[in-house]
Amino acid sequence: MYQDVNPRSILTRAHAPEVAVLMRHFEMLASGPAGAQHEALQALAIQAAGDDIMFMSPTPTGDYRYETCGRTLPRTTGRDRTGGYVSNLQSDVAEFTIRCYDRALAEGLATYTVHRTVRTARVGIFERLILPTTDAEGGRHLIVFCRQMSFREEFLMLLMETSPFGIVAVEAVRDEDARLTGLGVLSANQRVAALCGTDPDMLFSSDVREILPFLANEETWARLRYAVELLRPDQFEVEFLAAGRQIWLQVSLALLGDGLVITLSDISALMRANQSLEQRAATLALEVGIERATRRALSEEIGQREEREKELRRLAETDPLTALLNRRSFTERANAAIQSSSSDASAICLLIIDLDHFKQINDTHGHPAGDAAIRAFADLLLGVFRTESCLIGRFGGEEFAILIRGAAGDALEKASLMQAALAERALPVSETLELAVTASCGIACRREGETLAALTNRADQALYRAKKEGRNRIALADEQPLANAA
Repeated sequence: MYQDVNPRSILTRAHAPEVAVLMRHFEMLASGPAGAQHEALQALAIQAAGDDIMFMSPTPTGDYRYETCGRTLPRTTGRDRTGGYVSNLQSDVAEFTIRCYDRALAEGLATYTVHRTVRTARVGIFERLILPTTDAEGGRHLIVFCRQMSFREEFLMLLMETSPFGIVAVEAVRDEDARLTGLGVLSANQRVAALCGTDPDMLFSSDVREILPFLANEETWARLRYAVELLRPDQFEVEFLAAGRQIWLQVSLALLGDGLVITLSDISALMRANQSLEQRAATLALEVGIERATRRALSEEIGQREEREKELRRLAETDPLTALLNRRSFTERANAAIQSSSSDASAICLLIIDLDHFKQINDTHGHPAGDAAIRAFADLLLGVFRTESCLIGRFGGEEFAILIRGAAGDALEKASLMQAALAERALPVSETLELAVTASCGIACRREGETLAALTNRADQALYRAKKEGRNRIALADEQPLANAA
């Protein structure tokens, strides 16, 4: 339960305007530890804020009895407590209330408190002004102003619980000299628990440091304190571990009375994408490929860091290992190309290419070497096939697909150039290792009215024949495999 008790700076902390009126009356009638003259202050309190006033009397057992309750409290809580006792309240609220009442009677000072109670599905935040009094016969009493603060709850609850951002409202906790000692949580949505890996039951903790793990960092905690003390909004990024997972948040601080609204925005995906891009750029810098392709790839990587949103959309269409089109994107663009070719009667051929004995590379040199070989082969394909009339994609594993505008002779010429390039040089997989590999290719030229699925099936059958006949071959659909021209 959030609690705040303050016998000083009451007028700067109170929300209800009636508090200032009651304080003037109390200070006019107060007389040392006895507090104010009860009968006189009672009349003035009823006149100033009768609906929110409770008259309390201490009992010999250390409890307090509700002598009279104004009309507002029963409407707020759904129960008239006149004649009841403070000890009947929720245990933590009762303990807090009795402790505040005891202190006010002992010191004879007006005391201002804020506390929060959690009911079935709502949070109630109450402010109280406790005024100690003594009647004409020497009996001690308390005149208590109590009102639930209005946060436009229905709207705020809907807004907070549907927000994609974590939102925490906090209020400064101060000592008797008005020095900031902490930040008490007034409200927090469930998104905070999800972002910070916090137990949802901890959201109602009294100290914001118990629900926001990144505040364990003293520099970060100092930024929150400075924002409150200097009345200065702030925004910064934090990084921390939650449940073994690295989290990055953008933290925005906005002023709210003597406190803050803390907004948490999850930027973990963006930061991981940045790291992935940086790692990819480093890998590309070490690869040996066609100068133009490398230059363009590096240029794209720089552009990706500058335009991250655009890059994330591009990544959704490309294979993460090779930066070629992924199967879904290749299929969409190939279907569009086939529809276009139907209207202008241009020829289209599909090549399905598979690296031979690729499993042996993984088994002998490890999967990182296999991945590097896939990337180097992709760069080779870009050098041989990249034109405006070609689509190049990776179907998965060591299988690639190329859609080319042209007749069978054009496709066969390009496939032969690819095999010749593989025969002339090994694929660089690291600074110290190069691997000689071969590839098999199946080619199918589109028939009139043929769909991409049917065309792919015929190219696959041609690839199967090339593999069956000894690999390192090119096979045309419906014809015999051709030996490697190289």
